[in-house]
Amino acid sequence: MAKELKSLKQRRETRKKKAGGKKGTSFVVVFILILLAFGLVGYYFYEKKFAPTKVLADKAAYFHVSGDDVALFLNEEQLFNEEDKPVTARAINGGLFLPYEWVMSELNRGFYWAKDVNEIFYTLPDRTEKYGLGDTLEDGSTAFVRIGDTTEDLYLNIKFVQKYTNIRYSAHLDDEVKRAFIFNDWNPYESCKVKGKESVRLLGGIKSEVLTTLKSGDEVKLLEAMENWSKVQTRDGYIGWLRNNHLSDKTEVTPESEFKAPVYTHITRNDGSKVVLGFHQITSTAANAYIDDMVKGVTGMNVIAPTWFILTSDEGDFDNYWTQDYVDNAHARGYQVWATVNNFDGGDIDESVFLKSTEIREKLISNLVDAAVAGGIDGLNIDFELIPERLGRDYVQFMRELAVECRKTGIILSADCYVPYNYNSYYDLEELGKHIDYVLIMCYDEHYAGSEEGSVSSIGYLNHGISETTKMVPADRVIIAVPFYTRIWMTNEAGETSSDALGMSDALDWVQNHGVQLSWIGDDIGQNYGEVVEDGITKKVWLEDRQSMQLKIDAIKEAGCGGVGAWKLGQEPNEIWEIVNINQ
Repeated sequence: MAKELKSLKQRRETRKKKAGGKKGTSFVVVFILILLAFGLVGYYFYEKKFAPTKVLADKAAYFHVSGDDVALFLNEEQLFNEEDKPVTARAINGGLFLPYEWVMSELNRGFYWAKDVNEIFYTLPDRTEKYGLGDTLEDGSTAFVRIGDTTEDLYLNIKFVQKYTNIRYSAHLDDEVKRAFIFNDWNPYESCKVKGKESVRLLGGIKSEVLTTLKSGDEVKLLEAMENWSKVQTRDGYIGWLRNNHLSDKTEVTPESEFKAPVYTHITRNDGSKVVLGFHQITSTAANAYIDDMVKGVTGMNVIAPTWFILTSDEGDFDNYWTQDYVDNAHARGYQVWATVNNFDGGDIDESVFLKSTEIREKLISNLVDAAVAGGIDGLNIDFELIPERLGRDYVQFMRELAVECRKTGIILSADCYVPYNYNSYYDLEELGKHIDYVLIMCYDEHYAGSEEGSVSSIGYLNHGISETTKMVPADRVIIAVPFYTRIWMTNEAGETSSDALGMSDALDWVQNHGVQLSWIGDDIGQNYGEVVEDGITKKVWLEDRQSMQLKIDAIKEAGCGGVGAWKLGQEPNEIWEIVNINQ
């Protein structure tokens, strides 16, 4: 009995021990699960807050392109139009083709689309190179493609552009999202190497999406450095942010160019003097006989510009008032003769006909140059006024092509242009100045017949003409033309305004005869002003006289301009030439 009780007791103790063992095991399991849960939560928060993300950026959304459209960057900045849409190039047959209009506005305005012959022109100092549809470059690639009827549908091969333009580029056309980087900035930049494997991100932060991942030793271009992150450009075509502690070996890189720009030579006065030019208005051959009267008392003038060639038809025909006696007389006086060609004295001319036609342009140029050479004329002065904006490029191309032929024959070529403002910028003084010898700025008609009353040529107007033009054309090839006339403005009791143009001499007589009291207006006007009321009509004058002319000539001299011109001979008192002669 005792043995049985002992055995029972042992069995109970054994069961208690087994039960205790199970409880211990369960506790361990629960503890482990809790640790795992805390670990997972910690890992989650670590990943969420501290671990760099590996999420890839949506590159199509980032570059705003798809298919064969190519995102276009200029000097690391992606381009967008006024509607905030990306400017895109095209990937065609493995090549990069740039939009013509963008090339013209941002890289090189020297290209010209000759729609009448379906060709792209580029005018060099001695010739115009022409490429038609399907024509190829030296490497066999197509020079340009056309996918529609407008210039918006023209695309130029990057190699075609690079042939005439000092640029470098990198294109990434094999990727699903295509992009190209073009550089016309040749300034030094900083380059760095990447330490270890590292991701380039959309923004400066480890949670920003990944654009590309670089390996140790890869080089990047440093664009902008912040405290912990730097904006970089990668060799595989991305612009994003890298951590500074992954950048090393900063060095300065100076880009090298093998481009050789064409040299456009210019014919200027071979005695080193500045141009002192007087326009001689001639409306018939018989008027040439009055040259002696026009230059009587003139001193210091070295160029006379008779208005000899007058366009008379849309097809570029012109009247020619030249005579050999006039040329001989002028040369005997030491004057060069620059024959002026104008588009307004011969009636209503539709310039679009001859400017847009390759054949007619060539005919007109040939006839003008032949007439100049045959007549012993020293220069051609092109006075095409009121050219509409839509013909701006055609006008400039005409001048480029004319410059080639003048350069070959030793004819000095100048063009009369308006004081530059945004509204007439299509006259493109910078492009003209590259090709022709002199750009002449007509610093008159600030206020004109039919406009509101005011000065014909205030000093502020002239200074604006000088400062803006010399930003685009070397000052020594800029001629500033001043007026030998002014206007008498008349306002009746009904408030209606009209004006009469008077030469300087006649205007001085008018002031004296009408007892007008003059007072000097300084600042941006720089003229003597006076007014008088007669028979209910208010008459006003901003007088052009010795004092105002001296102010103008001083400004021209101070700017280092290449000369002065005057419209027109016969309107001035002789003593004004003591001031106008800038070679004194």
